Amino acid sequence: MGLNLFIAVICVVMALLITFITIRFFFGAEAKVEFTRRTAFRDQGEHEPVHAGDTLRTRRSDNAASVRLLTVQVLVAAILTLAVVVPQLLHTMHPSLIPDWLTAPWLQAIIITPVMFYSGYPIHIDGWSAIRRRVPNMNSLASVGSIAAYVYSLLVCFAQDVLPAALHDVYFQVTGVIITLVLLARLMSDRWLPRRAAFPLQTKVDTISRVFVPVVFLIAVWTFVAWLIFGAQPAFARALLMAIGVLIIACPVALGWAAPLAASFAIECARRNRMRILTTSALQQAKDTHVVVFSDAASDRAHGTIGTLLDRGLSVSTIDTSDPAKAVQDIDERRAHHGVDGHSSVLVFVGDGTEDVTVRNAADIAVVVTKDLEDARAVEHADVMTDLDGGACVARLMRLSKSMVRNIQENLIWAFVFNIIGIPIAAGVLYPFTKWTLDPSLAGIAMFLSSLCVLINAWRLEAAHIDR
Repeated sequence: MGLNLFIAVICVVMALLITFITIRFFFGAEAKVEFTRRTAFRDQGEHEPVHAGDTLRTRRSDNAASVRLLTVQVLVAAILTLAVVVPQLLHTMHPSLIPDWLTAPWLQAIIITPVMFYSGYPIHIDGWSAIRRRVPNMNSLASVGSIAAYVYSLLVCFAQDVLPAALHDVYFQVTGVIITLVLLARLMSDRWLPRRAAFPLQTKVDTISRVFVPVVFLIAVWTFVAWLIFGAQPAFARALLMAIGVLIIACPVALGWAAPLAASFAIECARRNRMRILTTSALQQAKDTHVVVFSDAASDRAHGTIGTLLDRGLSVSTIDTSDPAKAVQDIDERRAHHGVDGHSSVLVFVGDGTEDVTVRNAADIAVVVTKDLEDARAVEHADVMTDLDGGACVARLMRLSKSMVRNIQENLIWAFVFNIIGIPIAAGVLYPFTKWTLDPSLAGIAMFLSSLCVLINAWRLEAAHIDR
């Protein structure tokens, strides 16, 4: 045992107190009310601002200026991180190739500090704001993990003479990699999902985040206590290192990328297939389409493709939209007749944009068939715009929706399995049997590879074949 009995008891009591406070703070009645309020889904309009702080709503604003700033932050983070990672890798493989001063801890500290405080600023603001509101998200864990790696590395810089040689490694590169990957996901989402609300699948991801983040915090706390009590000397530094490894390997890049990247590539695929997605929720809901209603003004253009919809077992009909009240009633009747409840099945309305907006609003998904995909008249009251015949658009939208949701599920499963395996290893469960522990640098590499798997899987959507 690394500590005497009295100090060990104090450590356990403090850990129990932290556990109690954490559970009370994040899972108490007030936290549940706040989570319910913030995750009640409401699809936002095209011009309604999207605020930071939620798992899939990580944009500070929806304007071009914020995207430009984020682009600069990503470039700064990527260039400076590479300036640390590349010499470190080359020095590890061939020490004679790289002078020692290029991998000196103080030089790495100087290089990574702008990444930490300039590029990482939005991550820290979003993450700690979410913690304060009792709805922790993926940015919360990314912020804590990057801060832990950065602070420990600074500790090594200042106290290198005190620590044994085995604990002289610094992890500035891990801080840089975490911040760069999280910002990259954020930038990709901004470029492909401008002014769009997060879709209903966000609720599931937010629920996972709300539980996952505090649990990881507590695992890190108890990992620290266990290594502090039972670990070999210097117990404090080694315990801190093990706790940091837990935070790093659980870094939420893979989980945070799972849905927004899939949605981003799906929207790009839709664009290549002559569809403009205006509300991301349409991409999730379209897979459950059971009823398609055409405006009589647009149905002449859809005759050639209605058969395809009928072959898929869908109910297809046409309504007169010249009387908006009667058209809305017709849509409601078709919904009631086919048992469409708005959740397990979906009604799609296809018009040409000339009908009253109340008609489009009555449908679960409103599709506008127009030759001008930038027609501002229909933007605020349509979910999808296309210059394809209506029937072809609906079939493609359904196929893309199924592919995207399946892709998100695959990404979430992979991220979940990775953390189930990786976190215990980082905490040191193998040490009693193998005398082996996971270095934070290896945890960072594992986190990067996990994120890469999610990226590659989501990338497949961009080339998805939805035209047949």
